[in-house]
Amino acid sequence: MLDQPKLETLLWAFGTIVFIFIGSILVAQIARAVARGFRLSPAEQLKVYWGFLFASPWIIGFVIFVVGPSLASLYYSFTDYKLGKDINWVGLDNYRSLINAEGRDGRNFNRAMFNSLYYAIVGVPLQIFAALSMALILNTTVRGVRLFRLIFYMPVILAGGPAILLAWRYMLADNGGFVNLTLGNLAESFFLFNWLYRGFIFLVEGFNGFFIGLTNGNPTGPLTFFLPAFVAFLIIISLIRGEWGDNKREIARRAIEMIGFLVGGLLVAAGLMAEPIDISWTFIWSLMVLAGWAINTHKGHATRAQLWQWLGLGLLIVGFILTLITPVPEGVEDATLGYLTAIAFASLPILFTLVQKIDHRVFLVFGALLVGIILIRVAPHQLLNGKADVLLRYMTFQSAVVQPDNLDYLNTEYIASYMDAAWLFFILIATLLGVILTKSAKLRQYTLIGATVFFGVVMINSAIDGVTYFRAYDHIAQAEGGSNFHFARFNAATSTVPDMSSNPKWLTNDLWVKPSLILINMWSAGAGMLIFLAALKGVPGSLYEAAEVDGANRVQRFFRITLPMISPAMFYNVVIGMIGALQTFEAVYILRNNDTETSVMSAAYYLFQRTFLQANIGEGSAISWLLAVIIVALTVMQFRYSNWVHYE
Repeated sequence: MLDQPKLETLLWAFGTIVFIFIGSILVAQIARAVARGFRLSPAEQLKVYWGFLFASPWIIGFVIFVVGPSLASLYYSFTDYKLGKDINWVGLDNYRSLINAEGRDGRNFNRAMFNSLYYAIVGVPLQIFAALSMALILNTTVRGVRLFRLIFYMPVILAGGPAILLAWRYMLADNGGFVNLTLGNLAESFFLFNWLYRGFIFLVEGFNGFFIGLTNGNPTGPLTFFLPAFVAFLIIISLIRGEWGDNKREIARRAIEMIGFLVGGLLVAAGLMAEPIDISWTFIWSLMVLAGWAINTHKGHATRAQLWQWLGLGLLIVGFILTLITPVPEGVEDATLGYLTAIAFASLPILFTLVQKIDHRVFLVFGALLVGIILIRVAPHQLLNGKADVLLRYMTFQSAVVQPDNLDYLNTEYIASYMDAAWLFFILIATLLGVILTKSAKLRQYTLIGATVFFGVVMINSAIDGVTYFRAYDHIAQAEGGSNFHFARFNAATSTVPDMSSNPKWLTNDLWVKPSLILINMWSAGAGMLIFLAALKGVPGSLYEAAEVDGANRVQRFFRITLPMISPAMFYNVVIGMIGALQTFEAVYILRNNDTETSVMSAAYYLFQRTFLQANIGEGSAISWLLAVIIVALTVMQFRYSNWVHYE
């Protein structure tokens, strides 16, 4: 007689087989009934039946092991579920504490997301560069090239193994590690390499010191206006050069679409995370859905237009239901009726898009009405009471830092004194709309020149004022005889030039631990190299021969022929690299230590920490859904703006 555990295992296995068999027959029967409802022929119904019968084991497994846990995780993300404790509905509190960086856990999540974006924005381009460089080197016909291809691909097989990652710990050791010994010997032997080595250390530590200040939430002051002004300046410059045509009109449209949806999405998220929820998010979301539907309808993308319709209505319906079921805390004014009214009104334009043969002017009226409501609700808090003076000060070359000797003013009051820097994006969108709609070439040129001057002056003066702002902290610290904790790591890293005894503290210093992970990923870029190599083999040699006849040099052939022809491989590597970077876990788990855990921690590692180590299922579920939304949004944006990819 079998032991009891073995007997139970056999019974469970037999029960699973019976469940899959019966479930498959039921799914197949349901599929045939649906086919019958669509009035398919008996032969087609039979094909549907057998097709779903053989596919049902996978479908059942997908529903049980993917869809079910996903829906449970979504529910848990709105609760305070911890193992061993009762489950209570808390609404958006988990998301609110994470996104607003409330408490220690919220700040840790904020750092983890910054670190994941670091791996994506800094690490992926370097990994792509390494993979493409290796592919170009191996795209030759010299003897033994197959052996070199195998050698270059070997790190892909080895890199994920814990033993190899532990070997990297020894190679990247501060004293006696292979990497530092090699770099130190080269620096001692070659004068030029020594200067490059010191400069590399200075740049890496300075950049990462500034990045650590951002992750710690140190205020950047006037530099907040620099980035949007710089982006706007680059876009306007690309339009002002040369003759106006369809190509430039398309660039302006894409800029409006990209910036509008990005800023709109951030505003919707900010409105949802406000306490209490800001009603304005409903109108902003409705305007975004209306714009997305109109753009895709104009371009003939019916499926995308329908996706915008149902996605827009879906979110508003979810908001309507959550508003109804979420209890109002004691001592807080009940604004449920106001929320429900706003959601219902915001749904009207989207519902009208479902009706056929409606004059487009109706949607223009709805769009103008939504813009007016948003401006009435938002603009007074952002542009009145002297908040717009920052632009006037920059246009007249004055400093916007009016109290440089007041620490409280620098930390908090400066931020509240002026409008949000996102208004520069709204000015850019209004400028681009005017440029597209105007029919006068002279007016268009004057508008572009004026916008170039405006954004250029704001960019330059915000950068100069940023230096003044950062120096103000130093002056206050010196006057009080204390330390300057504003971007302290950046100040320490850039205060002196590295001397001969300096070397990278790869895995023991928060300034170097993220670059070490990127270095390991570059070493294991063989998978991307293989894809690039296959793409390079597919480039016709006749194109290079024709270019040589026309007098093109190697650089011109690379940028005019090679890159466009391998752009599908480039696009694939970028998409997969971004997803992989945002899901970084194994290397962080193995290479972290007590001193660098916070600096190297990725979003996936923090998800593991909160869910499995600290048993906070509710917050861990919220982290997983936030990470999923970010990955999906970035992937959709990459596909949406992949017009630089050239397919045969």
